[in-house]
Amino acid sequence: MTDPANTDFQRGLALHQQGRLAEAEALYRRVLRLAPTHFDALHLLGVIAGQTDRFDEGHALLTRALAQRPDSAAALTNLGNMLGNLGRHEEAVQTFERALALRPDDAKALRNRGTSLRALERPEEALASFDAALALKPDYAEALIGRAEALLTLHRKAQAIAAFRQALPLGLDVEQIHYVLASLGEEPAPPTAPAAYVEALFDSYSQNFDQHLVQKLAYRTPELLMAELQRAQPAPQADVIDLGCGTGLCGPLLRPLARRLTGVDLSRLMLARAQALGAYDELLHADITAALAGPAARFDIAVAADVFVYIGDLDAVFAATAAALRPGGLFAFSVEASNGADFLLNARRRYAHSLPYLQRLAAAHGFSVESATQSAIRKESDEPVQGLLVVMRRG
Repeated sequence: MTDPANTDFQRGLALHQQGRLAEAEALYRRVLRLAPTHFDALHLLGVIAGQTDRFDEGHALLTRALAQRPDSAAALTNLGNMLGNLGRHEEAVQTFERALALRPDDAKALRNRGTSLRALERPEEALASFDAALALKPDYAEALIGRAEALLTLHRKAQAIAAFRQALPLGLDVEQIHYVLASLGEEPAPPTAPAAYVEALFDSYSQNFDQHLVQKLAYRTPELLMAELQRAQPAPQADVIDLGCGTGLCGPLLRPLARRLTGVDLSRLMLARAQALGAYDELLHADITAALAGPAARFDIAVAADVFVYIGDLDAVFAATAAALRPGGLFAFSVEASNGADFLLNARRRYAHSLPYLQRLAAAHGFSVESATQSAIRKESDEPVQGLLVVMRRG
C-alpha cells in the first residue's frame, strides 16, 4: 500500500533539488500534516527556511527534527548554520562540534565552524578549522576565502594574499576577491564596492549590527549628522529619503522631520530589521542610484549616513540626488576623511574622500555647501576614525 506521506516527501525532495523551493515547501508541510514527526520533512523544511532567510523558523524546525533523530550529523550541521545566521556563534560552534563528533570528515561543518570562530574573534582556531576542511577538500573555495580572512586577522598578509589568489580560479566571489586585493594594495581600486559584497556583508551583520556599531565601534554618525542637518533649518513636513538605511538607526531621528520617510538598502535582512522599527513609510531593496531614479524633484531631504564608504566615485550618486531633490532641498551625508586623493580604498575595505573632491562635485551638480564638519565618527581597533559630516543645498 502506498504511503501518502512518503509519496509527497519524494515529490517535495525532487522539487527541492530543482530549486523550486515554494513548491517543495508546500509538499513538506503536507507531509507534516499527515506525519507531524517526519524527520526528513522537518529537516528539509528547516533547510528551506534557512535558504529563504527565515532563520528563527529554520531553527525551530531543525530543533524539532533533531528531537526525532539526535544523531543526524547533517541536521546538526544545518542547525549550526542557522545559529550562525542568527548571530549565535557560541552555540553554533558547539553544534558543529557535535556534528563533527559524528562525522569528522565533513568539510562543510569544518568550514562553517571556522566562520563562527572568526565571528567570535578566535582566528587561530578558525584557521585550524579552515585548514582541516581544505585537507579534506583542497579546492573548497569558501574554506580558502575563510582561511585568507583568518590570516589577515592574524596579520599574516602575504599568506592571506596567496590564499585569496588561490581561490580566484575556483570562480566563487571573484569580484569580491579582487576588491579585497585592491584594499590590500595588490590591485587598482574599483570605483565602487561590488554590490554582492555589500549585500552579503550587511546580511551577515544584520542580527547584531546595532549592538556592534554602537557598543563596540562607538558609532555616532546618525546623531552627529542629524545635528548638522538641523543647523541647516530643514523644511517641516518634508519628503525624506534615507539612503543605505540599514537597520534604521537614522529612522527615529528623521521621523519628526518627515511627512513621508523612505528607506533604501541593498540588504534584505537589514530592511527586515528596519521594517520592524516602524519608522519608515516605504522601504526599498535597491541600489541607491536606482532608487533615486524616477520622477524628478520629489524629495526635500536626502540622507546618507556611513554609506559612501562603499562608493569611491560619487559622481553618479550626486547626479541622481540632485535630480531627485526639489530646489532648496538638503543633502546630508558622512564620509571618512582623506587628506590626499579624491578618494581612496583603505585596508578596512572602505573608501575615504577628500573635502576638495566633494566641493568640486557640489559645484558640478548644482549644490552649495552649507557645512562640512570634521569629526570622529566611529572607532577601529580602539582608534578614532576621522570623518566629514557634510550638508549641501540644492540650488
